[in-house]
Amino acid sequence: MGLAHYVLKEYAQALPALRDCVSRAPNLLAGHFWLAATYAQMGRMEDARGEAAEILRVQPTYSIGGSQRAMAFKNAEDDQHYVDGLRKAGLPE
Repeated sequence: MGLAHYVLKEYAQALPALRDCVSRAPNLLAGHFWLAATYAQMGRMEDARGEAAEILRVQPTYSIGGSQRAMAFKNAEDDQHYVDGLRKAGLPE
């Protein structure tokens, strides 16, 4: 649900589902990716950077480019929207 709301730019609706995902599966990096992007799109930069730091703590070699290869959208606009959130969160290219 969180991913669907993010893609629809319904960030406030995405947040509860993504927080729940991260609390239930804290080692699942995908939840942290989407939560970081959501916080960033909402302008909650401190929270976004906190999620980015957690991603880099667990996977120090993480890069957005590597994430893009793993997470391909059919719609290029959706892909750019996701990458934009990750960049705003401060994740490395």
